[in-house]
Amino acid sequence: MATRFKFKPIYLTLPCVIFLLFVIIYPFGYNIVMSLYDYSFLTGKKTFAGLNNYIDLFKDPYFHNSVRVTVILVFSALVLETFLGLVIALFLAAKFKGRSLARMLLIIPLGTIPVINGYLFKLIFFPGASVATHFLMVLGVVSKDVPWLTNPVLANIAIIAADAWQWTPFMMIIMLAGLQAIPPQPYELAALDGISPVRVFFRITLPKMKHAFAIAILIRTMDLLRLFDAVFALTGGGPQSATETVAYYIYRTGFQTFKIGYASATSLIVWATIFIISFIAVKKLFGEPKTA
Repeated sequence: MATRFKFKPIYLTLPCVIFLLFVIIYPFGYNIVMSLYDYSFLTGKKTFAGLNNYIDLFKDPYFHNSVRVTVILVFSALVLETFLGLVIALFLAAKFKGRSLARMLLIIPLGTIPVINGYLFKLIFFPGASVATHFLMVLGVVSKDVPWLTNPVLANIAIIAADAWQWTPFMMIIMLAGLQAIPPQPYELAALDGISPVRVFFRITLPKMKHAFAIAILIRTMDLLRLFDAVFALTGGGPQSATETVAYYIYRTGFQTFKIGYASATSLIVWATIFIISFIAVKKLFGEPKTA
Protein backbone atom coordinates (compact mmCIF):
# COMPACT_ATOMS: atom_id res chain seq x y z
CA MET A 1 0.00 0.00 0.00
CA ALA A 2 1.44 3.35 -1.02
CA THR A 3 2.28 5.71 1.80
CA ARG A 4 0.50 9.02 1.76
CA PHE A 5 2.65 12.16 1.48
CA LYS A 6 2.32 14.29 4.59
CA PHE A 7 2.56 17.99 3.82
CA LYS A 8 4.43 20.16 6.31
CA PRO A 9 4.22 23.98 6.39
CA ILE A 10 8.02 24.18 6.39
CA TYR A 11 7.97 23.01 2.76
CA LEU A 12 6.54 26.43 1.85
CA THR A 13 9.91 27.97 2.67
CA LEU A 14 11.77 25.81 0.12
CA PRO A 15 11.51 28.32 -2.79
CA CYS A 16 12.96 31.04 -0.57
CA VAL A 17 15.72 28.73 0.70
CA ILE A 18 16.64 27.70 -2.85
CA PHE A 19 16.66 31.34 -3.95
CA LEU A 20 18.94 32.34 -1.07
CA LEU A 21 21.21 29.37 -1.73
CA PHE A 22 21.86 30.18 -5.39
CA VAL A 23 21.61 33.97 -5.36
CA ILE A 24 23.26 34.90 -2.04
CA ILE A 25 24.93 32.00 -0.20
CA TYR A 26 26.75 30.40 -3.15
CA PRO A 27 28.12 33.69 -4.58
CA PHE A 28 29.18 34.77 -1.10
CA GLY A 29 31.01 31.48 -0.50
CA TYR A 30 32.61 31.66 -3.96
CA ASN A 31 33.75 35.20 -3.17
CA ILE A 32 35.47 33.96 -0.01
CA VAL A 33 37.26 31.25 -1.98
CA MET A 34 38.34 33.68 -4.73
CA SER A 35 39.77 36.08 -2.13
CA LEU A 36 42.35 33.40 -1.31
CA TYR A 37 43.60 33.17 -4.90
CA ASP A 38 45.65 35.37 -7.19
CA TYR A 39 43.43 35.31 -10.26
CA SER A 40 43.29 37.65 -13.22
CA PHE A 41 40.95 37.71 -16.22
CA LEU A 42 43.83 38.93 -18.37
CA THR A 43 46.20 36.01 -17.81
CA GLY A 44 43.66 33.38 -16.82
CA LYS A 45 46.14 32.03 -14.25
CA LYS A 46 44.81 31.06 -10.85
CA THR A 47 47.29 30.43 -8.05
CA PHE A 48 46.66 30.03 -4.34
CA ALA A 49 47.68 33.19 -2.45
CA GLY A 50 46.38 32.50 1.04
CA LEU A 51 46.03 35.76 2.96
CA ASN A 52 48.38 37.68 0.68
CA ASN A 53 45.50 39.60 -0.94
CA TYR A 54 44.41 40.86 2.47
CA ILE A 55 47.98 41.74 3.48
CA ASP A 56 48.61 43.61 0.23
CA LEU A 57 45.27 45.37 0.59
CA PHE A 58 46.17 46.99 3.90
CA LYS A 59 49.49 48.12 2.41
CA ASP A 60 47.88 49.68 -0.66
CA PRO A 61 47.86 53.52 -0.49
CA TYR A 62 44.98 53.63 -3.01
CA PHE A 63 42.88 51.53 -0.64
CA HIS A 64 43.80 53.85 2.24
CA ASN A 65 42.73 56.80 0.11
CA SER A 66 39.41 55.14 -0.79
CA VAL A 67 38.70 54.50 2.89
CA ARG A 68 39.41 58.15 3.72
CA VAL A 69 37.17 59.38 0.89
CA THR A 70 34.40 56.98 1.92
CA VAL A 71 34.49 58.12 5.55
CA ILE A 72 34.33 61.79 4.51
CA LEU A 73 31.42 61.20 2.12
CA VAL A 74 29.52 58.99 4.60
CA PHE A 75 29.81 61.53 7.42
CA SER A 76 29.03 64.57 5.25
CA ALA A 77 26.06 63.02 3.43
CA LEU A 78 24.69 61.51 6.64
CA VAL A 79 24.74 64.82 8.52
CA LEU A 80 23.18 66.71 5.61
CA GLU A 81 20.47 64.12 4.89
CA THR A 82 19.57 63.71 8.57
CA PHE A 83 19.24 67.47 9.06
CA LEU A 84 17.23 68.04 5.88
CA GLY A 85 15.10 64.96 6.54
CA LEU A 86 14.23 66.20 10.02
CA VAL A 87 13.42 69.74 8.82
CA ILE A 88 11.18 68.48 6.02
CA ALA A 89 9.51 65.96 8.35
CA LEU A 90 8.70 68.72 10.85
CA PHE A 91 7.23 70.78 8.02
CA LEU A 92 5.11 67.88 6.73
CA ALA A 93 3.95 66.93 10.23
CA ALA A 94 2.13 70.26 10.51
CA LYS A 95 -1.40 70.56 9.19
CA PHE A 96 -1.73 72.75 6.09
CA LYS A 97 -3.60 72.77 2.81
CA GLY A 98 -1.94 70.59 0.18
CA ARG A 99 0.05 68.52 2.68
CA SER A 100 -0.72 65.23 0.91
CA LEU A 101 0.44 66.66 -2.42
CA ALA A 102 3.63 67.99 -0.83
CA ARG A 103 4.39 64.57 0.67
CA MET A 104 3.86 62.90 -2.69
CA LEU A 105 6.09 65.34 -4.56
CA LEU A 106 8.90 65.20 -2.01
CA ILE A 107 9.35 61.44 -2.28
CA ILE A 108 9.71 61.47 -6.09
CA PRO A 109 13.56 61.57 -5.99
CA LEU A 110 13.51 58.31 -4.04
CA GLY A 111 12.05 56.53 -7.05
CA THR A 112 14.85 57.46 -9.48
CA ILE A 113 17.50 54.91 -10.44
CA PRO A 114 20.74 55.90 -8.60
CA VAL A 115 22.98 55.88 -11.67
CA ILE A 116 20.41 57.92 -13.65
CA ASN A 117 20.33 60.36 -10.75
CA GLY A 118 24.13 60.57 -11.00
CA TYR A 119 24.01 61.40 -14.71
CA LEU A 120 21.32 63.99 -14.04
CA PHE A 121 23.62 65.77 -11.62
CA LYS A 122 26.48 65.44 -14.10
CA LEU A 123 24.41 67.60 -16.43
CA ILE A 124 23.82 70.06 -13.58
CA PHE A 125 27.56 70.31 -12.82
CA PHE A 126 28.87 69.75 -16.38
CA PRO A 127 31.99 71.88 -17.06
CA GLY A 128 31.32 74.83 -19.34
CA ALA A 129 27.55 74.36 -19.31
CA SER A 130 26.75 73.98 -15.62
CA VAL A 131 23.23 74.79 -14.50
CA ALA A 132 24.53 75.24 -10.95
CA THR A 133 27.18 77.74 -12.12
CA HIS A 134 24.63 79.69 -14.17
CA PHE A 135 22.34 79.90 -11.14
CA LEU A 136 25.20 81.18 -8.97
CA MET A 137 26.12 83.73 -11.65
CA VAL A 138 22.54 85.04 -11.70
CA LEU A 139 22.73 85.47 -7.93
CA GLY A 140 26.07 87.23 -8.26
CA VAL A 141 27.94 84.65 -6.16
CA VAL A 142 30.46 83.76 -8.89
CA SER A 143 31.64 85.53 -12.03
CA LYS A 144 33.22 82.66 -13.99
CA ASP A 145 32.81 78.94 -14.62
CA VAL A 146 33.16 76.75 -11.51
CA PRO A 147 35.19 73.53 -11.99
CA TRP A 148 32.70 71.32 -10.13
CA LEU A 149 33.96 67.97 -11.38
CA THR A 150 37.68 68.74 -11.80
CA ASN A 151 38.31 70.27 -8.38
CA PRO A 152 38.74 67.59 -5.64
CA VAL A 153 36.70 69.43 -2.99
CA LEU A 154 33.93 70.55 -5.37
CA ALA A 155 33.70 67.08 -6.92
CA ASN A 156 33.02 65.59 -3.49
CA ILE A 157 30.40 68.31 -2.87
CA ALA A 158 28.73 67.38 -6.16
CA ILE A 159 28.56 63.70 -5.12
CA ILE A 160 27.13 64.63 -1.72
CA ALA A 161 24.54 66.86 -3.39
CA ALA A 162 23.48 64.07 -5.76
CA ASP A 163 23.19 61.56 -2.93
CA ALA A 164 21.35 63.99 -0.65
CA TRP A 165 18.81 64.89 -3.34
CA GLN A 166 17.88 61.25 -3.81
CA TRP A 167 18.04 59.92 -0.25
CA THR A 168 16.86 62.83 1.91
CA PRO A 169 13.24 61.73 1.22
CA PHE A 170 14.09 58.34 2.77
CA MET A 171 15.30 60.05 5.94
CA MET A 172 12.23 62.29 5.85
CA ILE A 173 9.86 59.29 5.72
CA ILE A 174 11.43 57.64 8.77
CA MET A 175 11.57 60.94 10.68
CA LEU A 176 7.93 61.64 9.84
CA ALA A 177 6.95 58.18 11.06
CA GLY A 178 8.84 58.86 14.29
CA LEU A 179 7.08 62.19 14.73
CA GLN A 180 3.64 60.71 14.16
CA ALA A 181 4.35 57.94 16.67
CA ILE A 182 4.77 60.45 19.50
CA PRO A 183 1.58 60.56 21.62
CA PRO A 184 -0.12 63.99 21.95
CA GLN A 185 -0.26 63.99 25.77
CA PRO A 186 3.28 65.34 26.38
CA TYR A 187 2.61 68.24 24.01
CA GLU A 188 -0.70 69.01 25.71
CA LEU A 189 0.98 69.10 29.13
CA ALA A 190 3.79 71.28 27.77
CA ALA A 191 1.19 73.72 26.36
CA LEU A 192 -0.54 73.92 29.76
CA ASP A 193 2.80 74.65 31.45
CA GLY A 194 3.60 77.37 28.88
CA ILE A 195 6.82 75.73 27.69
CA SER A 196 8.32 77.38 24.59
CA PRO A 197 8.32 75.47 21.25
CA VAL A 198 12.12 75.32 21.24
CA ARG A 199 12.22 73.65 24.66
CA VAL A 200 9.40 71.30 23.62
CA PHE A 201 11.44 70.25 20.59
CA PHE A 202 14.60 69.52 22.57
CA ARG A 203 12.90 68.09 25.69
CA ILE A 204 10.09 66.05 24.10
CA THR A 205 10.38 65.64 20.34
CA LEU A 206 14.06 64.73 19.94
CA PRO A 207 14.26 62.27 22.88
CA LYS A 208 11.16 60.41 21.69
CA MET A 209 12.56 60.17 18.18
CA LYS A 210 15.85 58.52 19.15
CA HIS A 211 14.85 55.14 17.72
CA ALA A 212 13.74 56.70 14.44
CA PHE A 213 17.05 58.57 14.25
CA ALA A 214 19.03 55.42 15.02
CA ILE A 215 17.24 53.27 12.43
CA ALA A 216 17.50 55.93 9.71
CA ILE A 217 21.19 56.60 10.37
CA LEU A 218 22.02 52.88 10.54
CA ILE A 219 20.33 52.07 7.22
CA ARG A 220 21.87 55.06 5.45
CA THR A 221 25.32 54.35 6.89
CA MET A 222 25.23 50.78 5.56
CA ASP A 223 24.11 52.09 2.18
CA LEU A 224 26.63 54.94 2.02
CA LEU A 225 29.51 52.58 2.77
CA ARG A 226 28.66 50.99 -0.61
CA LEU A 227 28.40 54.34 -2.44
CA PHE A 228 29.14 53.69 -6.10
CA ASP A 229 26.51 54.97 -8.56
CA ALA A 230 27.00 58.69 -8.01
CA VAL A 231 30.79 58.33 -8.18
CA PHE A 232 30.60 56.21 -11.33
CA ALA A 233 28.29 58.65 -13.12
CA LEU A 234 29.72 61.96 -11.92
CA THR A 235 33.49 61.66 -11.58
CA GLY A 236 34.66 58.10 -12.24
CA GLY A 237 36.68 58.36 -9.04
CA GLY A 238 38.56 61.46 -10.20
CA PRO A 239 40.14 63.88 -10.23
CA GLN A 240 43.20 61.84 -9.27
CA SER A 241 41.25 59.41 -7.05
CA ALA A 242 39.90 62.32 -4.97
CA THR A 243 36.38 60.85 -5.07
CA GLU A 244 37.23 57.15 -5.28
CA THR A 245 35.16 55.36 -2.65
CA VAL A 246 35.86 51.81 -1.49
CA ALA A 247 33.02 50.50 -3.69
CA TYR A 248 34.48 52.24 -6.76
CA TYR A 249 37.95 50.96 -5.80
CA ILE A 250 36.56 47.41 -5.86
CA TYR A 251 35.03 48.06 -9.28
CA ARG A 252 38.27 49.50 -10.65
CA THR A 253 40.34 46.66 -9.23
CA GLY A 254 38.04 43.91 -10.42
CA PHE A 255 36.74 45.22 -13.75
CA GLN A 256 39.46 47.55 -14.99
CA THR A 257 42.67 45.87 -13.79
CA PHE A 258 40.94 42.43 -13.63
CA LYS A 259 42.42 41.44 -10.25
CA ILE A 260 39.46 39.30 -9.22
CA GLY A 261 41.00 37.77 -6.10
CA TYR A 262 42.15 41.15 -4.83
CA ALA A 263 38.73 42.71 -5.49
CA SER A 264 37.05 39.78 -3.71
CA ALA A 265 39.20 40.34 -0.62
CA THR A 266 38.35 44.05 -0.62
CA SER A 267 34.62 43.37 -0.92
CA LEU A 268 34.79 40.99 2.05
CA ILE A 269 36.47 43.67 4.15
CA VAL A 270 33.63 46.06 3.27
CA TRP A 271 31.05 43.36 4.10
CA ALA A 272 32.72 42.67 7.46
CA THR A 273 32.75 46.40 8.29
CA ILE A 274 29.06 46.80 7.49
CA PHE A 275 28.20 43.62 9.41
CA ILE A 276 30.08 44.71 12.54
CA ILE A 277 28.56 48.21 12.51
CA SER A 278 25.03 46.90 11.98
CA PHE A 279 25.43 44.12 14.58
CA ILE A 280 26.62 46.53 17.28
CA ALA A 281 23.94 49.09 16.41
CA VAL A 282 21.12 46.54 16.43
CA LYS A 283 22.41 45.08 19.69
CA LYS A 284 22.39 48.52 21.29
CA LEU A 285 18.97 49.40 19.90
CA PHE A 286 17.01 46.21 20.34
CA GLY A 287 19.05 44.24 22.85
CA GLU A 288 17.28 42.84 25.89
CA PRO A 289 17.01 45.39 28.70
CA LYS A 290 19.17 44.70 31.71
CA THR A 291 17.32 43.40 34.72
CA ALA A 292 18.12 44.81 38.12
